[in-house]
Amino acid sequence: MTRLWPEGETIKVRSGEKPPTCFFWHRETHQILDTCNCWRIHTRWWEPEHAIWREYLKVITDTGLLCLIYQDLPSGAWFLCRLYD
Repeated sequence: MTRLWPEGETIKVRSGEKPPTCFFWHRETHQILDTCNCWRIHTRWWEPEHAIWREYLKVITDTGLLCLIYQDLPSGAWFLCRLYD
């Protein structure tokens, strides 16, 4: 079963790392071992108040998680949006 957070679950990454090498979620550090895929989306750019501009990374962690994280590019905040089984 895949867990999905449509609006994203806030995570922390080390500042200045691009792409991040680890993230902090639920009081645990998850080292990123591999990035499987990376892409950007920029939707509804014609409506600035509703625009979405994100960079997504599908990553594998040292704890065995396969997950999808993204950075909201305007704010710089990072989120976990999906955990795969």
